[in-house]
Amino acid sequence: MISLLSISFSPQSRAGRYAFVGLLLLLAGTPRVLGALLLPNEEGDPYSYFRSIEMMRAALIGGTFTIPELFGFWLPLYQFVCALISAVAGDPLYVAKMVSAVCGTGVCLLVFYVSLRLTASVGLAFLSFALIAFNPIHIMYSAFSMSDVPHALLVMGGLVCAMTGHWVLAAILVAGGGLMRPESWAFIPLVPVLQWLLQRRVTVIPFLVALASPAAWIYISWSATGNPFEYFKVRGEYIKELVSQAPALGQFSASVIFVDLRTLFYCSGPAVVISCIVAFLLLTKRLRRGAMPKSLESVSEPVVVTLYFYSALAFLLFAYFTKNQPAIFARYCLVLFALGLPVLAWTLRATKNWARVEAAALWTVLLGLCVLQFGFQVRDGQVFINQVSQKRFVADYLTNNISIRPETKVFCDDDTVKVLTGIPAQNFLSSMTSPVDTGSFLSYLKENHVEFLVWEKRDQSAAANLFTELGDDGVAPLFKLVASTNADLRVYRVTF
Repeated sequence: MISLLSISFSPQSRAGRYAFVGLLLLLAGTPRVLGALLLPNEEGDPYSYFRSIEMMRAALIGGTFTIPELFGFWLPLYQFVCALISAVAGDPLYVAKMVSAVCGTGVCLLVFYVSLRLTASVGLAFLSFALIAFNPIHIMYSAFSMSDVPHALLVMGGLVCAMTGHWVLAAILVAGGGLMRPESWAFIPLVPVLQWLLQRRVTVIPFLVALASPAAWIYISWSATGNPFEYFKVRGEYIKELVSQAPALGQFSASVIFVDLRTLFYCSGPAVVISCIVAFLLLTKRLRRGAMPKSLESVSEPVVVTLYFYSALAFLLFAYFTKNQPAIFARYCLVLFALGLPVLAWTLRATKNWARVEAAALWTVLLGLCVLQFGFQVRDGQVFINQVSQKRFVADYLTNNISIRPETKVFCDDDTVKVLTGIPAQNFLSSMTSPVDTGSFLSYLKENHVEFLVWEKRDQSAAANLFTELGDDGVAPLFKLVASTNADLRVYRVTF
């Protein structure tokens, strides 16, 4: 504890600073770039983002791109940037993953910078940096083609600009984040509030710039559909469908709330959440003891960072408890983790003037929780990698055994398996386009020359429903098991 607090920031030579930044880049960037190159996307949303990128890229290359092309289930900035880059560089999947990896590296560097400003301690700043640079969940999501980590970079960039009083630039980054994820809309009113708190004045331009993101999205929605609020209608219908498939998501029960709040603590980090609570109490106490302008000036930067954290947390919890967000997923909390780590460093720094026993107790609790969080996430990362290896086994089998006839098809609902095979997308069928009842489904497989069927137990799977209805005796004459994994992922050769 004492050694970390004693490592203070002092000016270095330009070469030394560049070397140190290079070291930080290497430590944060290496695992993320390797993850982007070696790990496939997790199942689900990353492939939805990828399909949006492919559609935008095709329109850009074909010269048919228009504003309505930006409209979809996801806010469009991340997909559009990836489509622009891949229109020149090619390979949109790896471009999308590398954009996320580069942004994840940038988040780690900004966590270091903000922590250093708050504490003037290289030791504490490096501790914050290490906690995110080597965080397994952050590394994994930095390797996926999703907007969560790029959005966190814009949020952290906006935070730095707000801390340094660059309000227009802060508003530009808030607007960029607001065209990437709706969570950034929570920062639109925060910009003028912070400016008033710190400078006792509010300028209109930053607020209008920040407000441009929801205004632009409303225009895009109107341009694409004729309804400026179509996005909210689509999200409402999605939530209704999700709740109809899993009614528990539409209800508040102790078990459901416990699971979702556990996810929030799991990814945000219990040490981060506790330190933000302690920081709020410490800042409130300091502000009450002195004259407001002078006392606020002395802790202005910790106040800015803490308000950023609580704004993001309040938006997430408001969306959750109003059921505009039926569940809390780990990736939603990555921005809270990044915003909270500098607060953790500042809280540890604040213990310098505490009684030694109290300071040691807080350090022990917070660092112990960090170690526990890291251990649990390493375990879960190993589970994900094991699942990937089994999907890769299935994909390799399909690649090596599928007929070379162009009309041959594979029925598979797993997007990761599809991508890993390298087989053209048009050679795959899935439950999204297949009939549900048994007779029609069997005819569908036969008419489309399906050679292999990949079975996986999942909701809304036509293959899983078919096998349940047929039973073992009905399956055996029609499907021959040729490969399986420990995760109960099976490959059947269609025999009719």
